Amino acid sequence: MSIIRVKARALIGAAVIADSVDALRSPTSHEAIAGPLVAKFNEVTGQSITPAQAVKGTAIGAAVGGGLIASSIAPRLGACATLAANVPAVLFGYRFWTIQDDADRRAILRTAFFARLALVGAALLILATPRRAGRSEDKKHSGKRGAGRGKHRKGQPAA
Repeated sequence: MSIIRVKARALIGAAVIADSVDALRSPTSHEAIAGPLVAKFNEVTGQSITPAQAVKGTAIGAAVGGGLIASSIAPRLGACATLAANVPAVLFGYRFWTIQDDADRRAILRTAFFARLALVGAALLILATPRRAGRSEDKKHSGKRGAGRGKHRKGQPAA
């Protein structure tokens, strides 16, 4: 695996983990955003989940996913956890386009929307990366280009 992939995964994982820790430390702002979605979920499924439970569960799942991405232990699984945590927030949580009267709030929600969207894009890139990406590149440039050139078949002269 190339050093760029390792560093990129560490940066993506760090962003996911930092966002998750922030949600766990100050869940009230996240609860306000999750409230309508949790209410709709409860209505459809008949469950009784509170926004606080949803925020904590999502944050823990995303933090684990970020750790799996950053450590390269299971980056695809971590990307799936990142998607599960961020897609609902992107679709329902940061609807900046509905706010007309408060420019500051609209700007904050717009920035948060695009930050979440960037995490979704990064997770999709991880999922789109071939499983063995980088291994053939590592073999090509491993410094062993001429390792087998002197060998020849029995009875044939070396070329």
